[in-house]
Amino acid sequence: MNDFFWTTLSCIKGVGSKTLIQLYGNNPHLNFDNLDELLELMKQKSVSQLLSMENMKLAKEKAEHLIKVHEEKGIKVIPISSEWYPTYLRLIADPPTLLYAKGNIDLLKEKHTLAIVGTREPTEMGIKAARKIAATFAGMGYTIVSGLALGIDTAGHEGALMIENGKTITVLAGSLTEIYPAKNKELAMEILERDGLWLSETPIGQANTRGNFVKRDRIQSGLSLGVCPVQTPLKSGTQHTIEFTRKQNRFLFTPIPLKQDEHENAIQGNMELIKNGVTVLKNKESYQSIHETLLDYELRLNTEHKERFEKKIDLKRDSDETIEQLNLFD
Repeated sequence: MNDFFWTTLSCIKGVGSKTLIQLYGNNPHLNFDNLDELLELMKQKSVSQLLSMENMKLAKEKAEHLIKVHEEKGIKVIPISSEWYPTYLRLIADPPTLLYAKGNIDLLKEKHTLAIVGTREPTEMGIKAARKIAATFAGMGYTIVSGLALGIDTAGHEGALMIENGKTITVLAGSLTEIYPAKNKELAMEILERDGLWLSETPIGQANTRGNFVKRDRIQSGLSLGVCPVQTPLKSGTQHTIEFTRKQNRFLFTPIPLKQDEHENAIQGNMELIKNGVTVLKNKESYQSIHETLLDYELRLNTEHKERFEKKIDLKRDSDETIEQLNLFD
């Protein structure tokens, strides 16, 4: 029932990710029963007005319809409060208020996640490198995150699927009923058939705009401990993902480009990253050292999540249990 409450809040016009994460961070135990109590104490009148009885009633109806429409297509609606909401994604400055997932939602609980991203126009060696990097990390137990775009994204997903029981999540810019690009529909279906997952923040019926692709990029990095832009020009969509990686304090590393590609436009962004001191994947030994660094990031992110969200839930649970025990003596 608490998940439905947070789904309802997400359906109120004017309640964006910043308002929602603030409410959830301060009051993760909030529900329909204790909302009035919070509104009485709340100093932010603008938020109180947004959560009015009338707005809540309309949002409830919208939430019920939203869930029904998606469930009919085999899509799960995941609010910020859900046990399925990815831990690392909840920590970013602007987490999606709702996620839509189809496939193996257990992958949303995976702690070892790595985004493999890059240009839609890679070199032949870039495609081979993306497959190899994805396959190697998938073989080490990582879930590979990418965006189903042509080029490096496609090779990243393919690399994960080269491994028996390899796991991959594709993050789509549009709704999960409209696979884009259409050329990769077969790959998208294979991801589902191989126990993978489709993920988006765009609901059924909402248009897929250019801005959705940039928003999608922050989800790819937000889901992940680290991001590997296998090949990227100085100006490309991948640069958005790189910027989000830095803002979200995730680990950024790049493979060292091969000499034969050094004058190619596709790797000029990688050369700039190396010049600026980003960790370089050079050889077989690099995989282990990067894995060890990613484990450090895992510890830090899990600690941050516990401090920001889990402690308050635990305190509320302990308080409720204490009251329940005291009631035994009434």
